[in-house]
Amino acid sequence: MFEILLYEWRRAIERKKVIVLIIISFIFELGIYLAIYLAPSKSLRTLIIPLSSYLWTLGALLPQAILIHFLAISISSGSMAEEYEQGTVDYFLSKPITRMRFIIEKWLGSFTLLAIIYLMMITVTLVMSFSLFGSQKYLFLLPEIVGSILFSTLVFLNIAFAIGEILRRSNLSFTISGFILIASIIISDVLVLVSQFTHNSSYEIISQYLPTWASTEFPFMLLQSSPFSTVIRELNIMPQTNSNVIFAIFSISIYSIISLVLSFVSFLKRDIPKKVS
Repeated sequence: MFEILLYEWRRAIERKKVIVLIIISFIFELGIYLAIYLAPSKSLRTLIIPLSSYLWTLGALLPQAILIHFLAISISSGSMAEEYEQGTVDYFLSKPITRMRFIIEKWLGSFTLLAIIYLMMITVTLVMSFSLFGSQKYLFLLPEIVGSILFSTLVFLNIAFAIGEILRRSNLSFTISGFILIASIIISDVLVLVSQFTHNSSYEIISQYLPTWASTEFPFMLLQSSPFSTVIRELNIMPQTNSNVIFAIFSISIYSIISLVLSFVSFLKRDIPKKVS
């Protein structure tokens, strides 16, 4: 049981872009705390000292802006696509494994690997914040933050998974998924900027229908009503966002479910080639 899931872990970690992004993620986590701890600026130290008990939030939340979503794309974009490119999907389906079990475990492998990597990043965050800045506060919010971020990653994890299955090209899937992520962020920022200049909230409302709105801001929405909100604003890591939590959950769910359904329908209904050249 779960042989395909474990196989997916091995296959994903073997991809160069996944390895590179994992390394970048951990360098990012370490760099945040070393940069603050070794900062020569007295003004920065004066600012950080009152907030030193809350600095674990930096490592927990900053990857949510874009890094964790690129990591999700790098893992899931090749999950199904590489099986077609290397002709291994035909081999697996010649064994006593149903198509449904194969794709479910492939997806679970992608998501659980992403979760493990993020939890390892959280571990680095806690070790660095405790060792460099002493005891940390409000850690009771950590499960909520981790859960909301992993839920948010489902959008681009599933989009990349679906594109990889439908197009059956790993590099093309990664490129298209990454483009959707970057383009959505840029368009959303432009719409919010135009809304502020024109004092017309319609533009900002439009931005809320883009896939990045909920997937990048949902954890911050939850924290706006928590006792932690003041600290996070002082650390300048909470975006100014419309805290419509219900609509954000709906947005993440819709984008995730539609993408996942498309990938399942494609795999279950289409012919399986021996190898895609």
